[in-house]
Amino acid sequence: MISQESTVESRDSKLTRAGVPNSQLPTPNSQLTTSSMILNAEAPAKINRELRVGRWRADGFHEIRSRFCTIDLADRLDVEDAESLEVSCFGIPVPDGDDNLVARAAKGLAEELGIEPRARIRLEKRIPAGAGLGGGSADAAVTLFLLSRLWEAPLPEEDLTRVAARLGSDVPFFLFGGEADVGGRGERVSPREDPPARELLLLVPPFSIATADVYAAYSRRTGGAARLPERLEIDTTRNFLGPNDLISAVLEIQGQMADYLRSARQVASEVGITGSGSALVLCDVSSDGERDLARIHPGASLHRVRTLGREDYRRRTTQGGGPSWKSPR
Repeated sequence: MISQESTVESRDSKLTRAGVPNSQLPTPNSQLTTSSMILNAEAPAKINRELRVGRWRADGFHEIRSRFCTIDLADRLDVEDAESLEVSCFGIPVPDGDDNLVARAAKGLAEELGIEPRARIRLEKRIPAGAGLGGGSADAAVTLFLLSRLWEAPLPEEDLTRVAARLGSDVPFFLFGGEADVGGRGERVSPREDPPARELLLLVPPFSIATADVYAAYSRRTGGAARLPERLEIDTTRNFLGPNDLISAVLEIQGQMADYLRSARQVASEVGITGSGSALVLCDVSSDGERDLARIHPGASLHRVRTLGREDYRRRTTQGGGPSWKSPR
């Protein structure tokens, strides 16, 4: 039985590991109860500090150059043994069926292992869907960690990343967390040294925006021939946020975004749209500014968040687990 879950486009690709050893990959914690073993972990969201979009490739996707960063807004997953695959979702509503990324991750891992997908998975959904925060991809990556542990079948690094890349271009990034440069279609991940933690405000409108629609609009506007810059702008400025090449396409698809951008710029030192929207990232917003936004946009949600470095990300996704954990069975 499958209930609700997040959507993501399926993209078959290979991850560049950037020299990160296996020991640095997050592994989830185990929690033993009297009746069964329950594994649980958080699945933190991400933001794009900068997003540059290039040519339209022969495979139908665009080349990108981006800086991803994890934040402490997170979903939560619990898994345990079951006779079949059961996925239930609580909290923010998300789609089900073939678009259920947690279920797809479970089936994809089981297929890679040559076993039946038998697990009961509970997802507590807190990350808004369709907002450019990568919630579905984060859930998929953590599902891979949890089920690899539950099924006592840890995959070699290259096999796990291959499964992740098949699920969606953002999923491999969540094998690392922290801050990373992301390229290709999103499958090439180069972890970076984490900067100091930064406090941010997310302004999330009461509507989602489909990634495919935004990229289609971007292709129409550019003819699919845009060129990527040699480097990201944030590497040569002191700004936390750099350009997002999709903003014009986002505004074309959802005109209300202009009102949110206008309001945000009145109270923040920097404003950006993460991914293809709809969430906005705001820097240096006072309590008064936050109250103003809540008054002007009563239907939106506001989230005070903090960036997560790689070690902090690992602690939240492992919760005290790690390579020394052994099954009690």
